Amino acid sequence: MSLKPGSYCLNTNSGNLNVYTFKEGLLSKLAHDLLIDITDFKVNLEVPEAGFTSGSLELEIQANSLKVVCALKDGERTDALKEKDVADIEKDMGGKVLHPDKYPTANFRSKSIQEKEGGYKINGDLSLHGVTKSIDFDIDTSGGSLKGLKGMITLLQKDYGIKPFKAMMGTLKIKNEINVGFDLSLS
Repeated sequence: MSLKPGSYCLNTNSGNLNVYTFKEGLLSKLAHDLLIDITDFKVNLEVPEAGFTSGSLELEIQANSLKVVCALKDGERTDALKEKDVADIEKDMGGKVLHPDKYPTANFRSKSIQEKEGGYKINGDLSLHGVTKSIDFDIDTSGGSLKGLKGMITLLQKDYGIKPFKAMMGTLKIKNEINVGFDLSLS
């Protein structure tokens, strides 16, 4: 599906932007994979008459806006987390992982957009935690009536100078690899 020409400003009212973290380590059976909601973001999408391949995509995320939605077990939502667990995880995300006082935003700016079957391949620069790296990801626009953007980006925390969270002398930790999923409506 081609994107209709126009300027789009998307935010939390437009859909979801989520982070998925995965546990590892000797005591990983005691931990949980997590679904985390990014509650403050802006996406600016420019689609000229010539098509999205001539356009641009920009994203800004407020680093202090990550909120734990739930624990995941085998990819399914569970109610395994208590309120205190959620509060502790959110405190650790800020204080021990993302450091939003020093790095308040994460930003992405596209450099090239290529059309592909069912959507687009995006290349651009992601600035996160004081480090800027080039990344590629796909956007699926084949959602039919949704008229939106859907996809998943895999990032390595260490590429951005982020130390994956660990506890209990490293026997319980979050994997270096995280996924960022998005499902945004253009209407």
